[in-house]
Amino acid sequence: MIKTELEKRNVPDFFEIDGKKIDSANAWKQYRPYLKDLFLSEEYGFLPPKIEPSIKIEDGELNFADKVTWQTISFTFENQGKSHTVKAELLLPKDKAKAPVFISIGFKAEIPNKYLPLEEIIDNGYGVFHFYYEDVTSDDGDFENGLASLFDGGGKKWGKISLWSYFASRLMDYLETRDEVDKNNVAIIGHSRLGKTALLTSALDERFVLTCVNESGSCGASLSRGKTDENETIVKITDTFPFWFKESYLKYRDNENALPFDQHMLVSLVAPRTVVIGGAYKDVWADNEGQFLSAYLSSYAWELYGKSGLICENKMPVCGDKYLDGDVCFYLRGGSHFLSRDDWQVYISKFNELLKR
Repeated sequence: MIKTELEKRNVPDFFEIDGKKIDSANAWKQYRPYLKDLFLSEEYGFLPPKIEPSIKIEDGELNFADKVTWQTISFTFENQGKSHTVKAELLLPKDKAKAPVFISIGFKAEIPNKYLPLEEIIDNGYGVFHFYYEDVTSDDGDFENGLASLFDGGGKKWGKISLWSYFASRLMDYLETRDEVDKNNVAIIGHSRLGKTALLTSALDERFVLTCVNESGSCGASLSRGKTDENETIVKITDTFPFWFKESYLKYRDNENALPFDQHMLVSLVAPRTVVIGGAYKDVWADNEGQFLSAYLSSYAWELYGKSGLICENKMPVCGDKYLDGDVCFYLRGGSHFLSRDDWQVYISKFNELLKR
């Protein structure tokens, strides 16, 4: 049944080079740099050059019933005679010498907020390193504010998703300097457009042990080919949010079959680490079937490493299905487009499993 749905989508076998199947982990490792560059050159745009920021640390006043150490970390970047400061909130459980951490790319600056059930995360033994995405640069076509103002080529060289991703990796750089953090167990999580950002970040930056991609939809985890009128297509997303992408991506509007990749190949770049793709039943816009098929197709990369990809039944997902046993995971909860407590429980549960390995 899954193969029937894939035939409808008409997705080429992108695990081939010049008609020859990539058939080993070594061949895949050699192909990965080319594939990364392909996504950056054709869709998201290349990330700006790395700048070492200056760091300022401030202790927070609130500590959630004395269970949390809270610090505000300010990152100041300077380039071309300009500077911009982005703040991120680092919250760690006081009772752990070295805590695994979620880097959280957020729609809200305040902590906690409706997308971030902080105490529940802390009570499960995890820290959170959280930033508000528009503190990096605005979510619009203005490439002259925030970090965007420090670099030339916004829109032509890179889009806003790339810049949010750039900052997420700078947070990972910083966590590697902190003794209180389990540096080998850092996850990244994002929802919707920030789910796209989390996926891109982990595809490019191999330091994340777990990637939580919540309802990222079009140009995230969902296949671009074979969408219905109810789904968000490249035309629809670039009509509203062209600035998320490199300008040259517009040539694929109503032209998905010309793409030299599909989004499952972005997911495959996370291999052999673990990825969880979450969907919501009422979120038809995000194309749950396309997200599931992307998880299914990308699993080939994990198999090259001798690991399990998506472990599922031979059917398309229905509301309530959870396929969480492999290193490529997919689930479809009830409800609408949201990063909920239920979603966090799935991601925490998978993180718990990884820590026991």
